[in-house]
Amino acid sequence: MQQTPASLSLRQAESLLAAGRLEPARRIAERVARERPDDPTPLIVLGRVWLAWPAFGRYTADSILARAEALDPGDPAPPYYRALAGLRLGGDDGESMARHSLVRVLALEPHYRNAWALWESLYRDDRDRATMVGVLARHAGDPAADLWRAGLLVELRRYAEAVPLLDSGVAAAPDDPAPRAWLARALLEQGCDSAAAPVYAAALRRAAADTGAVLWRQVRSIASPAERAGYAALRPDERPAFLRLFWDRRNPDLRDAVNARIGEHFRRLAEAHREFALLHPLSRWNHSRLWRTIMGGLGTPPGEAAELAAVRSNVDETRQPRIADAAGAAGDVPRLDDSSQATVNLEDGLDDRGRILVRYGEPQRRQVWSTDAETWWYDLPQGQFEVTFVRRTSDLGGDEVVTPVVAGEAQDARYLLDTDRPSIDATLTTFFWPAAFRAAGGDSTAFDLFPDSVSALAVLYDAAGREAARDSAPAGQPLHFVVAPGSFLLALDAARDGRIGLFRGPVTVPWFRPDTLTVSSLLVAGGAVAPTRAALEAAAPAALRLSEGRPLRVYAELYGLGRRDGVARYDAMYRFERATHSWFGAVTHHRIIVITFRRTIPAADPAHESLMIDPGRLPRGHYTLVLEIRDAVTGAHASSGTLDFDLR
Repeated sequence: MQQTPASLSLRQAESLLAAGRLEPARRIAERVARERPDDPTPLIVLGRVWLAWPAFGRYTADSILARAEALDPGDPAPPYYRALAGLRLGGDDGESMARHSLVRVLALEPHYRNAWALWESLYRDDRDRATMVGVLARHAGDPAADLWRAGLLVELRRYAEAVPLLDSGVAAAPDDPAPRAWLARALLEQGCDSAAAPVYAAALRRAAADTGAVLWRQVRSIASPAERAGYAALRPDERPAFLRLFWDRRNPDLRDAVNARIGEHFRRLAEAHREFALLHPLSRWNHSRLWRTIMGGLGTPPGEAAELAAVRSNVDETRQPRIADAAGAAGDVPRLDDSSQATVNLEDGLDDRGRILVRYGEPQRRQVWSTDAETWWYDLPQGQFEVTFVRRTSDLGGDEVVTPVVAGEAQDARYLLDTDRPSIDATLTTFFWPAAFRAAGGDSTAFDLFPDSVSALAVLYDAAGREAARDSAPAGQPLHFVVAPGSFLLALDAARDGRIGLFRGPVTVPWFRPDTLTVSSLLVAGGAVAPTRAALEAAAPAALRLSEGRPLRVYAELYGLGRRDGVARYDAMYRFERATHSWFGAVTHHRIIVITFRRTIPAADPAHESLMIDPGRLPRGHYTLVLEIRDAVTGAHASSGTLDFDLR
């Protein structure tokens, strides 16, 4: 197809624009625009040149692109670039320009460039959502437009309209997790957790295909900094396991078939968006670190800090005092660090109150000081946490942000914004210790947990986030698992006297290599206990505390001992390192007691090694015990892990 001189000139102008040579590109585009006054194409190129012009070209670009839009109202290009002009202009006026233009683009062509992603990045309230629902309804039958519309309907809590669209989306794209993710959210927000569970589980199985990051965007508001960094580094095929483990760590009750924390999260999220959505207008605060610095950062200017601290000291008589309150009253308070250019608030669409509400639910106490300031208190197992919010995003009020007023609030706020918890009242501190042995057959490991005088239920989740093993036991009895060696997430629920305790953390189950000398974990018990694993497991002391007035029994299993003439020979050395605490809390390791034996036993795999110590042989104190083995047949060496116990 033969090109005209005008089209060749415009191609040259676009090449110059791409190379950053704005002046010659502008001259060419202006000349072609004068020659072809009824053609919107040179105006679009000229508008793009002015859009790239440093500092002052935004309004000029908008006026030129408006002329192009008037010449061809059916072309989405002019309003798209007008939207970019608004975004580069910034502020409320710029966002208003961008919003109006993007609505026009999406009405014409929902898939034009990244128009939808740009619209999602803007402030929006329910009126804006309702407008976009109407715009996307013009493209009914388009899978992407229907999905976006359904998501907005969920955000508007118009579930009856959203669910049929999402059902159709699931049927039309069975491998796409997004329709299921939105459908699960709609059900969870309505409290239908049981119905939502299989839908959400199916969405997680398909997370590798979540190109729009819908599943992640639904949960990132409660992710820790480490989880945010971890998700960013994932390969697509790693997403399902990551998200399953994300929720496994947060399951508040292992007895329930449905993880109640998932539904609680989505309902908290809906409440936060109802009560604490970002205000419109005035968005510079959340877009610009420089603007936040000019406006006082995330701390309160000294004069305001002193004034608000004085008001609080007069009104808040029940507040627990802090060491550095005097410094806070003087205005010498730390500011919450925020080194990013844009705030996380933009991702979540929430002010700082909403972000903390999603993570921790309603505060135990809330004091509103004025229309522009309030303080929340949370009573957590770690202590009482408090955080103050002040409207700081503009001179006209704006969104409430974390504003430390007294000493300690900055640290409390950071903790509350980096962690989360279920509403369940977990006040019991749980102690347990593990032990590992080679299981029958050698390919698996017997992994035992000894809880501290509590009834317990525990689950091991594998690297894929799936349940690998589960066991429960009444108080005083251990939990037993047999699993393949590897890394697991351990979830343990404990109960005692009506109180509950939760533990969620990583554990490593060791591998006892065949034909290699290795030593099992150590077991210890007090009294006349038979030298068998079963006997010591049954007599395991609570919290590893033993009486110095009773005999002390230690037990271990040895794997891979060499043999000669049906006999195994080895040296066993028990190292008891005693620690004491000085008056200022430091730990001093000042004495090591070593007990050694040369053993000659009938060859067996495993071999059972045990030691009985009479009362009074070890003085009371805290001990770290290690068993070291030297095989006299092969010369191999091995040692157990350490075991810490108290002798009282």
